[in-house]
Amino acid sequence: MIAFVLMLCAFAVGTSEFVVVGVLPEVASDLGVPLSVAGLLVTGYAIAVAVGGPVLTVFTRRLPRRPLLIGVMALGVAGSLLSSIAENYTVLMGARMVAALAQGLFFAVASQVATASVPPERQTAAIAKVVNGVALSTVAGVPVGTLVGQAYGWRASFVLVTALAAIGMLGVILACPKVDHAPDAGFRASMHVFGRRSILLGLTTTVLAFTGMITTFTYVTPALREITGFSPGWATVVLLVYGLGTVVGSNIAGRVRPELIPRVLPFTIGALSLVLLVQGMAMHTKATSVLALFLLGASAFATGPLLHTWLMRQAEPAGGLVASVNISAFNVAAALGPVLGGAVITGGFGLDLVGPVAALPALAGLGVAFLVRGWARRQDQAAQPDGAARPLPVAA
Repeated sequence: MIAFVLMLCAFAVGTSEFVVVGVLPEVASDLGVPLSVAGLLVTGYAIAVAVGGPVLTVFTRRLPRRPLLIGVMALGVAGSLLSSIAENYTVLMGARMVAALAQGLFFAVASQVATASVPPERQTAAIAKVVNGVALSTVAGVPVGTLVGQAYGWRASFVLVTALAAIGMLGVILACPKVDHAPDAGFRASMHVFGRRSILLGLTTTVLAFTGMITTFTYVTPALREITGFSPGWATVVLLVYGLGTVVGSNIAGRVRPELIPRVLPFTIGALSLVLLVQGMAMHTKATSVLALFLLGASAFATGPLLHTWLMRQAEPAGGLVASVNISAFNVAAALGPVLGGAVITGGFGLDLVGPVAALPALAGLGVAFLVRGWARRQDQAAQPDGAARPLPVAA
């Protein structure tokens, strides 16, 4: 039950982040600001998640997880509700920052609750359930929120998100068990975690792999229209196939036992890199473009839960902080991806080359994933000279 509740909460916070994208013209017109300024509501949100999430995680590290999760969802409700009644751009930006702080802290706390609620061998599956909520928000939450906003005004989009967050909070109140809270490692010990080779390798892999994915995904809609020849309506339908791929990928990741993650990670990132390499060619026919988008979503969202689970296991007892920083790493990728793809387009190379260029950071991430695999193997051999199998260590 708690897995479903956490997935619902993740669905709410995922919808909260991107629902404004679909109603940006309406927001800009109603509040009397240029569209470019309205677009900063997305940028500001991402920055607040990346910076505020780890900071709040540090300051709340000693609080019990269940009441903290309730408070996080209450903060999300407040941020979305304030967004729905904001009378000017400044208030709306402030409300978005409140919601962003809730999201940044949510993934740290939810990851801890999810893994603490299941046996160790089910931890990857528990993280995958949370990631499923984010995946579903791209498939259903954001499109539905956009339709609601276009039909009833942009404020209605935030009313919808408020309702989703409130339902998630109620679910936490009713279904979240009291989970054991790991002993506080202290501020210095928590910061020391980031000197571990395993943590640095994992975070680097997140940035590189998802910079590649986001570079392509940012410009996939114009590619579907201009290269493949889909009409705007059909291009939107095709994106649902990508969403289906994200759900399939996260469910595949959930079947991987935590101790096997270093062995599996190169395969998922390798698949992602291959999809990106052939993306330009695949976009020239409708059948291959649909297949490529499905595989893009599946490979990326199979990689995400694996990295997140492995990093948390390596970081104990500072797993929550590292989970939050990993979300920040993803947001760094979200900032770098559009810039890299934009440079390809403005350089006159065309949409065909966005995918192959995006494959470069993904391939670099593949190289780091092999380093992760080698590091884990050496640690295992050092601990068990006789070659006996054992779970991967939790510290570098």
